[in-house]
Amino acid sequence: MSARLARQALRLAGTLGLPVEALCREAGFREEDLDDPELRIPYAALDGLLERAEALSGDANLGLHIARVDLVDLDDPATFVVLTSATLHDAMVRGCRYQRVWGDGERFQMEELEGGVRMRFTPVGAPRPAHRHLVEAALVQFATGVRAFTGVDVRPLCVRFRHEAPPDLREHEALFGCPLEFGAAFSAIDFSHEAAQRPFVHADALLNTMFERQAQRVLERLPAGVMTVSERVREQVGRALAGGDFSFVAVARALRQPPRTLQRRLAAEGQSYAAIVEALRRELSASYLQRRMSIAEVSFLLGYADPVAFHRAFKRWWGTSPEGYRRERLQASR
Repeated sequence: MSARLARQALRLAGTLGLPVEALCREAGFREEDLDDPELRIPYAALDGLLERAEALSGDANLGLHIARVDLVDLDDPATFVVLTSATLHDAMVRGCRYQRVWGDGERFQMEELEGGVRMRFTPVGAPRPAHRHLVEAALVQFATGVRAFTGVDVRPLCVRFRHEAPPDLREHEALFGCPLEFGAAFSAIDFSHEAAQRPFVHADALLNTMFERQAQRVLERLPAGVMTVSERVREQVGRALAGGDFSFVAVARALRQPPRTLQRRLAAEGQSYAAIVEALRRELSASYLQRRMSIAEVSFLLGYADPVAFHRAFKRWWGTSPEGYRRERLQASR
């Protein structure tokens, strides 16, 4: 994974008076190594660093405090892709797309909900004490980042944690400002549809495209990673949407898995085939319309035999017609 979080943790350790050099040595790297913006470290090294820092400091809310360490990495194009996105929803989509820049293993996973959108966060490997701090750091950074990037006091609908609640929740409540659930089935942060459509104050289509290209080049330099089952299904659906057979049976056949096995593996990742297709179509619909394709062409590329069905789906996703969406975006860009 990127050493960015380790840099944040060690900066906090220094303010707490902890032996930074010794912490680095125990984690298996040198402090001066962290000056390299392209340095990547094993997940286990960060886990050990966090657990040792908590033991030495007695800071039970280490993750919350790491998240508040101000560290701007000018060599991280993925963060600038998020920063220059048009809306929170767009930023969530792009953040998931380029998350390998930050790490090969942990996964942010975006889900469309009836009442809004959700971002799940799952640490790497078997559960261990450090994961509480990783989850809390990730979700606090997400919540505070949304407020900073929109310029509005946007509050989540709910934040869930797999770990049990600490004795004192006052700091959590102040940082999130929403209902909290501990001992949940997964860790995630939910936002309303209204919040998801909040424009970002630094939105810039040209810069966003430039940073996306940089992020893509970073991904291309990384060793090939292992895709999740959900990612493989999404990739296969994307190939077949326009004029191909993207039925569940066809996708299972392409991935050389029995349909029941594929269904079971998707469920284990908290996903379903229908949700993957819906999310991909929704994301691509906005992208295609911004390229000024005809509505009929967009409908075909998304795999709709009937443009009327596309219109209905688009209005459900975005609360307006494809024509209205395009008109609003054109006006916003002037």
